[in-house]
Amino acid sequence: MVSPPYKGGYGVEPQGIEAIAQNGDSVEFSSKGAFAGALSAVFPAYYIATRSVSGWSTVPLSPPASLTPIYLSSDISPTLETMMALGKPGANELAGNSGSEEELLLYPTNLPNISSNWEVASKAIRALNGKYFTAGYSGSSPDFCHLFLKGSAQALAPEAAESTNQLALSELAYEFARGCNGEQTSIRVVGLNNRGKEIESSCGAELGVEVDGFNDISEGGKEVFFTTSVEKGCSARQLFVRIGGRSTFEISKSPNEECRKNAPDEVPCEGAAGRASASFVGASRDGSRVFFTTTAQLLGGSGKSTKLYMARIGCSSAEGEACIGAGETSDMSVESLIEVSSDPNASEAGEVQGVVRVAPDGSRIYFVAKGDLLSHVQQSLLEGEGRPVPHVTADNLYVYDSFSSKLAFIGDLCSGLEASGGADDSLCPSETGVDTALWTTKLGEAQTAGISGGYLVFATYAQLTKDDTDAAKDIYRYDADTGALERISGGEDGYDANGNRGVGGDEDASIRAGEWGGSIQHQYEMNTRAVSEDGSRIVFTTAAPLSEDASNGLENAYEWHKEPAWGEGKVSLISSGNAEEPVSDVVISPDGDNVDFVTTQSLVPQDIDGAPDIYDARAKGGFSPPSAPMRPCDGDACQGPLTNPAPLLVPGSVSQEAGGNFAVTKLRSTKSKVKAKKKLRKKPKKRKAKTKRISHSPLMGLGGR
Repeated sequence: MVSPPYKGGYGVEPQGIEAIAQNGDSVEFSSKGAFAGALSAVFPAYYIATRSVSGWSTVPLSPPASLTPIYLSSDISPTLETMMALGKPGANELAGNSGSEEELLLYPTNLPNISSNWEVASKAIRALNGKYFTAGYSGSSPDFCHLFLKGSAQALAPEAAESTNQLALSELAYEFARGCNGEQTSIRVVGLNNRGKEIESSCGAELGVEVDGFNDISEGGKEVFFTTSVEKGCSARQLFVRIGGRSTFEISKSPNEECRKNAPDEVPCEGAAGRASASFVGASRDGSRVFFTTTAQLLGGSGKSTKLYMARIGCSSAEGEACIGAGETSDMSVESLIEVSSDPNASEAGEVQGVVRVAPDGSRIYFVAKGDLLSHVQQSLLEGEGRPVPHVTADNLYVYDSFSSKLAFIGDLCSGLEASGGADDSLCPSETGVDTALWTTKLGEAQTAGISGGYLVFATYAQLTKDDTDAAKDIYRYDADTGALERISGGEDGYDANGNRGVGGDEDASIRAGEWGGSIQHQYEMNTRAVSEDGSRIVFTTAAPLSEDASNGLENAYEWHKEPAWGEGKVSLISSGNAEEPVSDVVISPDGDNVDFVTTQSLVPQDIDGAPDIYDARAKGGFSPPSAPMRPCDGDACQGPLTNPAPLLVPGSVSQEAGGNFAVTKLRSTKSKVKAKKKLRKKPKKRKAKTKRISHSPLMGLGGR
């Protein structure tokens, strides 16, 4: 049990697991309860639970009210070692509500949460006119040296004062440099040209595109990708990058397009207003690769189909890409532009439908396109192996490798009943759901594993392998190195016809949707991770009874595990299987050794409040049982050694069976009967007991994570 037994009368919030550390030994979560020294609040408060050799301890993360009575936004570093808070200073809420400043505060989470351990990072952010303002938090570099803000109704930097309307002003993106490594503290507008003016003052600019942007801020904070309109009508939007807060260049243009003759370094180029809009879809963590879509034919050709492009950003100096993120920004430019969705069959038009995922280092991108994008040789090889091939009008899932420049086909996805795109597809169910959310929204159930995105894990209704014969949504894992595609949401030891009895709906299998950037927690998927970094462990939920022990007909948590030497993966029930409420918020740590989830079921003796709690199924073992108390004696009964009673179950008690599968010791909530699930020891089977990052709602209803 990770969360403490006493939580101020409340439980862990729905989707309340905010972040899990790499090794699983720290968990940030949210609750409306006031405990562990936190003050009561109307909105959920944040806490961090840390595992020691003796158990879990919890401390609050919210900054002391004496520092910031109006608490707007917060975030945490990838290691969970540093908490960031953005708030309004003042003696009380009234003073904070009328103030014209915002402060950035930093807190080392290994120290007590007291005022003296919070650092007020450099000077405050102020409105130029001294009026009250609030600026929403958009994201940051992992070290919190460069914060990005948006949404102020007042100008925060001199360049913003030239905005010609209030709407444009409220949509401006700002970069706040807090003065790390000898850098001067400053706040500046992101969407500037090389003369220090807004590219189009009547339209504003936004990081990435829309609300989120995958790596739209590079890891070192030196490169910032943004889109903005280039004409007063605010129609066509183009993609730019701001380098080191000093220079800007245009990305979504043809390499052959000449810019201004009198000012060749000025942006935008003269032809920008006549080009179709470009949409940012992601970048590499170091800022050296950026992906975008547009109907503009930037590399020649004809037609108006949507293309997917990758721009490589480098340096004209001899160091090449070595200058990326190193502060050498003066000679950076787009070194090359590649059409990722290039169609080798001239007579067959390709049309990109959307992007599913981008690898953190930009080496792979998974996308959906109509059209056959494979060469005739590639298609012949697939046909010779008896493997499926893309259909011209279907919604085909592809992966592009930016290092080898190779494209591979994964499978047809379902965009209609018995249909994929414009093609009939009997392997798409006739009466359940469709997969379009995978590539048309930010809610698609798809994630990659590893920095290079070597594995894609996704949920689909399509029957992509021969062992998938049901109409329910299943979870698949694709190995980009070998081309192997596996259905992983099967039954435990083949139970439930190996997971093929489901008809869809309530028996669909699901994973958490992959995040698309924004806060650091979202950028690093610290609150939604469903696959370990090495791709060997995947967690998913389903109400289908994939185990003999799943008897409640509700959402339960399962883990799929595969070692390199294994021919097939193994499915294990992680939660109890008999809880009265579905489990939620199932998250795996990056190293794969911890699966955390939220349940209202009491799985340890001290959990007696019936409120939602976080439990950790841990592969490396749990805590040693406490020493049993000595029993009192009288007279002759005191002679000789006393026999200790059997030790009680303690929080987080787990062990690891041979082969690496989780074995979780649990307690039935009704009969206090302990039973262990150990697959390698054959026992008579019997029913056994079964175990989100929310947006922070600030006091003013703004910001959040």
